[in-house]
Amino acid sequence: MESTIKLSEVTKVVPTNKPYESQYGTLHGYYITFANGDNGKYNSKSEQQDKFMLGEQVNYEISGKEYNGKMFYNIKPSNPDFEGSTTPSESAPASLPATPAAKAFGTKPTTHTAKDELIVRQTALKASAEIGGKDLATILDNAERMVNWVLSKKPETSGATHAEHFSGREKAAVVEKVADDGLPF
Repeated sequence: MESTIKLSEVTKVVPTNKPYESQYGTLHGYYITFANGDNGKYNSKSEQQDKFMLGEQVNYEISGKEYNGKMFYNIKPSNPDFEGSTTPSESAPASLPATPAAKAFGTKPTTHTAKDELIVRQTALKASAEIGGKDLATILDNAERMVNWVLSKKPETSGATHAEHFSGREKAAVVEKVADDGLPF
């Protein structure tokens, strides 16, 4: 079974008999039941888990494995804002238009979380600053163009043109010093 992100209320939390050792250290098992009927095992590193509390509405990821003809389900907490996933109420349409970046690099179209957009904005600002410009407004304008291009927000309608970006720059004069032996070093 493929893992699925869901949102539901916790209705039951039952600890297992004893902790066990794994490659991740000592784990404490809990059987979690949700109002929507899902249930499965959650492994916590802490003895008193605080991710699935009775009566709380939580986002969780559920995945199952078949063993000897029976399905066993694992539960883990999920934060859709930071994992590139969406809650069922915010799920994206089945076919999204490809962004310019997706077309350019041959990747599949995706939805963008707040964290994704923040990373794109920071990266675009850094790239724009490295490219430079005649003033701060031009650098910020170019950064916004980059963000719009990556996130496909009509890049053709914003930002400085190529000529505007490079106007006002002074070109450094290239002066070659030639040694007595004719070599430039």
